[in-house]
Amino acid sequence: MVAAADPQYDFETAARDCRPFLLKIAVASARNPVDAEDIVQEALLRGYRGIRRFRGDCPLRIWLSRIVVRVAINHHRSAARRLKRWVFFGDMEKEQEDGNRTEFDPADHSKNIPREQMMDLDRQVNRLPIEFKVPLLMLAVDGMTIPEIADILEIPQGTVKSRVFYARKRLHSALEDRLRKSRKT
Repeated sequence: MVAAADPQYDFETAARDCRPFLLKIAVASARNPVDAEDIVQEALLRGYRGIRRFRGDCPLRIWLSRIVVRVAINHHRSAARRLKRWVFFGDMEKEQEDGNRTEFDPADHSKNIPREQMMDLDRQVNRLPIEFKVPLLMLAVDGMTIPEIADILEIPQGTVKSRVFYARKRLHSALEDRLRKSRKT
């Protein structure tokens, strides 16, 4: 009863329900949980402010996910301008409680792939242009379908398939080059 009478309550409930889904998209795009939280927060704020523009022609979850993607792209662009370079896991440092700085070393949950290969794969994924990286991660990491990705990114399904194909092709080529170079040494 309250939800029908109070549109703010509807949005808050929907935002709370959609947050884990939106966070997955943001993490896939930003590859950083802290930035992903900021992206989702900003997207929900924009969604709340713009709820009157929601036409209802798609589920609210999809509408919010589109906002997350746009905010993530804007976040990426502003970070790129600020840093003037890509930041890879190997470049990041973490400050300890005693003030010392140590190299950031993300946990490797895989038992079958050596850590160095996982780190190399992560670096290669992060080097992909964002238009290839986002659909690939949405498919491979989040387990989304091609139609879901197309709806969220507001692009044709064929474009999603093409971008995923070229992302995989670039990754394969980069990793093959690295493998050849390591065999020569």
